[in-house]
Amino acid sequence: MKYTETHFVKEYEPDHEAAVELRNGRFVDVMNGSFFDSTVRVMIKGTTIAAMPGIEGEPIDMTPDYTIDLQGKTAIPGLFNTHCHVSATGQTMLSSFKDIRLGKKHGGKQIEKDMSECLIHGITNIRDAYVEDLGITKAMKGRIAKGEIPGPRILQSVAIGPSGSYLATFSSFIPRIMRIVLGVPVIDHGDEGAGVLEFPTDADESQVRDAVDRAIDERGAEAIKIGEERKHPVTQKSLTMMTMGQFRALVDQARKRGLQTLMHCTSVDSFRRGIEAGVSSISHFPGDAALTPEDGEAFIEAGCIIEPTVSVAYGSCWKIRGETSRDYPDMERLSEYRANSATFAEIAEEFFIPELRRSVLNLYEKYSKGRFKMLGILDLTKTVREAANFWSQGIGNIRKLHRWGATMALANDGGVVPPCTPSMMDLELALFNLFLNQEPDKMVFGGADALKIATINSARSMGLDEQFGTLEGGKVADIAIVDGNPFEDFRVVGSRVAALFMDGRIVINNCGLRVEPVKKT
Repeated sequence: MKYTETHFVKEYEPDHEAAVELRNGRFVDVMNGSFFDSTVRVMIKGTTIAAMPGIEGEPIDMTPDYTIDLQGKTAIPGLFNTHCHVSATGQTMLSSFKDIRLGKKHGGKQIEKDMSECLIHGITNIRDAYVEDLGITKAMKGRIAKGEIPGPRILQSVAIGPSGSYLATFSSFIPRIMRIVLGVPVIDHGDEGAGVLEFPTDADESQVRDAVDRAIDERGAEAIKIGEERKHPVTQKSLTMMTMGQFRALVDQARKRGLQTLMHCTSVDSFRRGIEAGVSSISHFPGDAALTPEDGEAFIEAGCIIEPTVSVAYGSCWKIRGETSRDYPDMERLSEYRANSATFAEIAEEFFIPELRRSVLNLYEKYSKGRFKMLGILDLTKTVREAANFWSQGIGNIRKLHRWGATMALANDGGVVPPCTPSMMDLELALFNLFLNQEPDKMVFGGADALKIATINSARSMGLDEQFGTLEGGKVADIAIVDGNPFEDFRVVGSRVAALFMDGRIVINNCGLRVEPVKKT
């Protein structure tokens, strides 16, 4: 069923001490890729799943104060976006001055929509992978916590690296213009409110460790972002790289402080460096050369997780006249999908506020006609060309990692890469399907994979797997109620929810679930 309207719940009758029984639902066993037995029920008390009667070893003597009939619908754990950018509205990379004015005027309203759309699609936890001004996401988190606006939990990353490295170079002209276009403010990295913290290029181990401590203690970091590129992706200027000693010290100190490290990675060299240093997860993937089986073995042995963000291809990979990449099978597959299955018009209508939809459509028109100029001045043809070539190699590496059994998490770089928003996990999973399932009679990606990627794998990537990611006793009661069978149709995962429980309370009720008090005898 398609829920065109969303009914957010303001008042919820059961109090914090009440036991609430969810019954008549098809509860998903993420780990085994199946449904629990039809006799299984979920008992919620406070914010957590207190028990799941019907499963061997689970308590059976809990008496509910309220029951909720799930109408035979499917119940899955709350979903994740492990890598997005809350403060970037990202409606277009090929902005006109009018687009910039509209973005500045309506950006706050768009961010609010992005946050509510996360819940509408069952996403209860997201990680902001990088922001220049921490105050923006801090304010948004505060408003969500106070109930002023609906939205997911936001786990905040702070980027750390040597001066002159990737993410520490936005004071130069073109990178600054790009920040303006994307609606990302530029702030002095020495400011305690900055989301990027720099250390000297010749810093010793103690200085690097101190930078990690400062990111946590001064700036409230809940994860550490590592950005690594040898050349700036737009200007092609050489960038500073950490030494392996600095790299290991950074990751080790984050681990000692209990934080995950996520690494921006687009090359095989960086992939190998990240594994050697022990990063928790790799965002994006290598696209400059082919990974080897030894790379895959090292990746898996290290317990690393990859967040491929394949949605980046949706907004950045285009055919260019005269380029060999335009004839690649994956390019043709993507172009056809973008034109017929998930159009910019559909995305604009569902995920963008009315004031910014025209900018999204303008982006498609410019890209499809080969007009790659920002502000009508800055020619990004070279950037688009390199993206197409990058993806031709990179998609092959994603297929290899999947074939080798690498753990993958769900993310889309939403906000930074137009027209993707943090809530568009359904598109990300659809692109997994598009690129991994090349042969109709040989499906290697299905609903069970989509569920694991969107839930427990992503919870592990964010270091939250003891609290989220599966339906089991003791975990936080974030439960998305959806129509359909996700094992038969992966598109159920990330679709608009029929209802949503977050912290044990109904926050969305589109299907008329009724909270029934239990009569005591």
